[in-house]
Amino acid sequence: MNDKLQEWLHDLGVALGLIERPKLQPIPVRTEDDRRRQRR
Repeated sequence: MNDKLQEWLHDLGVALGLIERPKLQPIPVRTEDDRRRQRR
């Protein structure tokens, strides 16, 4: 129950702008075209 309360309070803080959301790093996705170009 304590974990749920902490998660709820964190979500509330993020919603109110008191806490910044953790910034996610973009994951590079290689396409088939990129692989073909590198092999040639």
